[in-house]
Parts: sequence; structure tokens; C-alpha cells
Amino acid sequence: MSKSLDNNDVKRGVDLEYNTLRGEILKRVELRQQLVSITLTLAGIFMSIGLSSELVVLIYPPLAALLAFSWAQNDVRIGTIAKYIRENLEILPLGLRYETYSYQERAKEEGLGSFRFVIISHTGIFLFTQLMAVAIEIAKSTSFSNFSALKWVLLSIDLIAVATVAWIMRKISIPKERTRKSQATRVKSKSASE
Repeated sequence: MSKSLDNNDVKRGVDLEYNTLRGEILKRVELRQQLVSITLTLAGIFMSIGLSSELVVLIYPPLAALLAFSWAQNDVRIGTIAKYIRENLEILPLGLRYETYSYQERAKEEGLGSFRFVIISHTGIFLFTQLMAVAIEIAKSTSFSNFSALKWVLLSIDLIAVATVAWIMRKISIPKERTRKSQATRVKSKSASE
């Protein structure tokens, strides 16, 4: 026997879904922060050991790159959930508006205010600690001719890891909506000039 849903059932369902998704956003923000703490802890461990041991510090940059990927995945999922809430739950006449309001406020900002500072600060942590690890190992050598084949391989892997972190963080720092807007603006200006 089927039972039709009344307005209160719909409101409870939307409220439950909204609260569940907001809870997931908060959990993912917490996971992002833990990943940064883990990154800093590992950086400290590897760099302190690396000061006295050969090549150990060069293991850190690829590990930091993997942690950065995990951080980025959580950031992307937070954005996806926020977009779902904004486009699917907040359109209903239930008074839910936080994600829409937050999105509109970010869209109004230009210049320095338009940057997502969380990405800038965390990217800085990942990249700075990776580059420090490479610099520590290079500083211990008197010349590049003393580098072993293993050291060259590890340094190459490290530089790829650093470039990968820079690339992934750059990729997630520009929201797709802004990219689409700028592409649409370029297409309009190009067609106007022709």
C-alpha cells in the first residue's frame, strides 16, 4: 500500500539530507586539517632525521604529494556537496540559504578577496616543506658531482612531486564557474572583435 507524502514528510526528509550533508562537510574540513597536521609532523620527522642521515629526507616530498592529493580530494568533495545543497536543497521553500549566501558573497569579491586563503596557506605548507626537504639534502653535498645515481633519481622524483602538488592545488584553486565565466567572456570578446 502506497502512502502519499505530506508537506511535513518532505520537510523532514530535506532537513535530514541537509543536516547529513552539512555534517559530511564539517567532517571533511576536519580531515583536511588533520592532513595538514600529519604533513607538518612528517616534515619535522624526516627533516630532523635527514640532517644526519643520507637520502632519508628525499623520501618526504612524494609522501607530502600523496597527502596533498588526499587534502585536495576532500576540498573538491566539500565543494561538490556545497553545490548540491545550493542547487538542490536550498531551492525548496524551507528557509535554507547558507550555502547560497556564502557562494554569492564569494562571487562578489574581486582581487585578493576572491582567493581561497585556505588553499593558499595549505599549498604553501605542502610546497614549502617539500622544497625544504630537497634543499636540506642538496645543502649537505659539496658539489653535484658527488651525487649518487640514487640521489639523482630521488631528486627527480621529488621535483615531480613538487610540480604535481603545485599543479593539483592550482587546479582546485580556480572554481569551475569562474573558469567557465572567463572562457565565455573571452569567446564573447573574440567574436565581437571579428
